[in-house]
Amino acid sequence: MRALRVLLLIALPLCSAGCAATRASSIPTSSELLPYHRGAVTVRALSDPPGARELGAVEASGEGSLDAVVEAFVEQVRGLGGNVARIDSVTPVIETRMRQVSQAMPCFGMRFQAGCSQSYLTPEEVPVVRLVGRALRVDAP
Repeated sequence: MRALRVLLLIALPLCSAGCAATRASSIPTSSELLPYHRGAVTVRALSDPPGARELGAVEASGEGSLDAVVEAFVEQVRGLGGNVARIDSVTPVIETRMRQVSQAMPCFGMRFQAGCSQSYLTPEEVPVVRLVGRALRVDAP
């Protein structure tokens, strides 16, 4: 039982740190399957360049910097073979997550002096940025 408690005390903070990462996903909307694009990706807002073909829908979110979220968005565009990332919306969201808190306290009723601790989960509001858009491909003239 003690080993399980120690494992939980170690795993919960690690999960909280892992949950802070940027998340991204994409869904192909075209039957055209292209390899990963290793070149430059142009980021645009709300409009398509002339001759652009839509490859898929892309979403990225995270509580880090906006640059990190845009980077994850662009990585998804590259994965679909796109060389243009069109951002349709930027939405700030407040997410509620549970955070572990440990509190030290004296132990009473013991024959010897000892320290005890109590751990509990508390809700925490976290600002998150969410980007939604499309992966596009423009062929060189």
